[in-house]
Amino acid sequence: MALVVRRSVAVIGAGAGGATAAYCLAKAGLEVDVYEASGAVGGLARSVGLWGQSVGIGPQHFFSADPRVNELWLEVVGGDFEMVEPVVGSHPAPAALCPPTLTGLADAASTGQAAPRSRRRSVDAALAAAGSGLGGLLRGVWPRHGRRAAVPEFAHPRHGFGEVYSRMCEFVEKRGGRVHLDTPVAQLVVDDAQVVGVRLNNAVVYEHDHVVSSMPPAVLAGRLPEPPAAVAAAGAGLTRCNTVVVYLLTSGRSVFRETWIDVRDPSLRTGRITNFDNWVPAAKRGELETVVALEYWCSSEHEFWRWEDEQYVALARNELAATGLVDIDEILDGVALRVPKSLPVYRESLRRHLDVLEDHLQGLSGLEVIGQHGPIVRNRQGHGILMGMLAAQNIVEDAGHDLWADPAVHAHPATSRITATGLVY
Repeated sequence: MALVVRRSVAVIGAGAGGATAAYCLAKAGLEVDVYEASGAVGGLARSVGLWGQSVGIGPQHFFSADPRVNELWLEVVGGDFEMVEPVVGSHPAPAALCPPTLTGLADAASTGQAAPRSRRRSVDAALAAAGSGLGGLLRGVWPRHGRRAAVPEFAHPRHGFGEVYSRMCEFVEKRGGRVHLDTPVAQLVVDDAQVVGVRLNNAVVYEHDHVVSSMPPAVLAGRLPEPPAAVAAAGAGLTRCNTVVVYLLTSGRSVFRETWIDVRDPSLRTGRITNFDNWVPAAKRGELETVVALEYWCSSEHEFWRWEDEQYVALARNELAATGLVDIDEILDGVALRVPKSLPVYRESLRRHLDVLEDHLQGLSGLEVIGQHGPIVRNRQGHGILMGMLAAQNIVEDAGHDLWADPAVHAHPATSRITATGLVY
């Protein structure tokens, strides 16, 4: 096994949390290596260039009331953003909505109960469908009382949210750090309960003083050398679903007024439709056509995950036309994007499995865990950025932040919001 000695901090993953941790560590003068399994930074908030336009992976948006998060975001973005006032719709229209029909419900969970420990985690309610019918396709969560909460106006970088995390990683490299794309971490290197480095798929080992992992704890459990049986079982019990995003290029201008639409139609497989024409004009880069995205969710075991790209595009074309939003002859082209293990599946056993993983991972020194489905309990950029900042402070300042604590523990006493003219307290 090759050994490369490099005393520095390893950051696993370049999503919102990982990129922020790397950025803050580089600002503090530490040497940083970022290991990103995919070919792009940003995670679910990355930007995708299609047909001359910049689009996201579904309706990712940024909103935070935390001054620390907003100040850092503006530090990176500067004035290169616009405000978006989203219009969120449903299909069918609200008057026609009926209670959701879940096919093959395997282990539905309500997460509003108190955790069995002194710390409580604020975990979003979600439902996992598996088995017959849709066979594991995960639909959007049915909102309480059948109504969706209003989404506030939010700041959006002119060239997509991926621009935020690209700039962070560019800063890391300017400070002498390295961002390794297409470089998955195969295993943590642990010596007597001390994480001392990472092993890559090519068997090369890099030593580090600290490791920040933004991998979901369920995935991280599988990267531990010879984990105890209970830890391995807990990791296997925290399942994740895959996302398939199908982008369709349409000849229509604007197409429909909504920014995104939550789909509640049991005859359709898609769970959400995004209209990128209704985000920021700069992202269109002068192109006339409109890009629409349809999202699908499934397990890795389901046949749907093994479809060919052409099958996904054909399904999305037919389903978008079936909604009546776009005529099928207005759809000019299509592209499918697969995002594996992108979202957690919440089950009744979630807290029990997380407790086992938390106990074990907190017993490893030299490791800061900020992955989604653990410390990052929601798929929100603002929370990911905050956790990255806190992890960096633990390393640089020995701040002692409990990253597994309820998010309320880390709440800032003041509030703020980003407006078109800057930060307002």
